[in-house]
Amino acid sequence: MPRTPADADRKRQHIVESVVAHLLREGFRNSNLRALAASAGMSDRMVMYYFETKESLISEAILMIAENLQTGLDAVLPDRQASGARIVSTMVDSALTDGSRETLRLWFEIVGLAVRGDEPYLSTAQLFLKEWESWIEAKLPASQKHRAPALLAQIEGEVMIALLRADSG
Repeated sequence: MPRTPADADRKRQHIVESVVAHLLREGFRNSNLRALAASAGMSDRMVMYYFETKESLISEAILMIAENLQTGLDAVLPDRQASGARIVSTMVDSALTDGSRETLRLWFEIVGLAVRGDEPYLSTAQLFLKEWESWIEAKLPASQKHRAPALLAQIEGEVMIALLRADSG
């Protein structure tokens, strides 16, 4: 048990980081609570001490994955006034890098679960999409901001196709 609130925060952070690594490696195939806890080097009971539900743990892990991906994309596309074509090509190209591939495979797995209406995937995916749309808007010139939803749809489609082609070839 943690001695201070800071200890508890560090332990929660460790658990979430371990679950992120597990999900990127395994996806949701083997994401029962016991497997997630084992990835953090602890029992499932101890994980439940820090997280009210498995769903809250999964939500935090997904949000961390999204934040890490967005940080990476900010590094490859720091421009504030990029064209829609540049945003799309940069994001599709980055999807084919080893660092992004696992994250995006997991993203499409989350989307599939969200489309079925499963929680926490649905609410988390909706939040993720809203953040992505805002990110794209921030990169576009003022006169093009209205294109953000269409560009996001184009990116999602092109990234999915690029991943499918890369995995089949």
